[in-house]
Amino acid sequence: MTARFRHEHLPLSGKTEHVAAAARFPGDSDWFSGHFPGNPIVPGVALIALVAEAVIERERGEGRSLAITGVRRVRFRMPVRPDDEVTLEATRMPNPQGPAYAFTVCLAGETVCSGVLIAAIIPS
Repeated sequence: MTARFRHEHLPLSGKTEHVAAAARFPGDSDWFSGHFPGNPIVPGVALIALVAEAVIERERGEGRSLAITGVRRVRFRMPVRPDDEVTLEATRMPNPQGPAYAFTVCLAGETVCSGVLIAAIIPS
């Protein structure tokens, strides 16, 4: 059984302060259902979810649990299509309200999406 919104996640690298990953959205992923018939593109929310997943996974590996509480300054610059492989980088930034991560998603070296994820640490 496949996940409803499937993407293939390639290995993470870096430390918690800096996360790098890559992913591919297979053409049969439900992300493309209705978005858009005849001209499918990855929805922006899927790109943000991908970054959030990578950050949460990396923090979990360091023994911390996070909840994403918001996004800021998000810009979408070009579309991602079925089977495109994207790379992402996220860097933890100082933020008095809790963890924040500046991120960039790229396709073939070109920026597709950028912004800042805001998070909260979940107490153990």
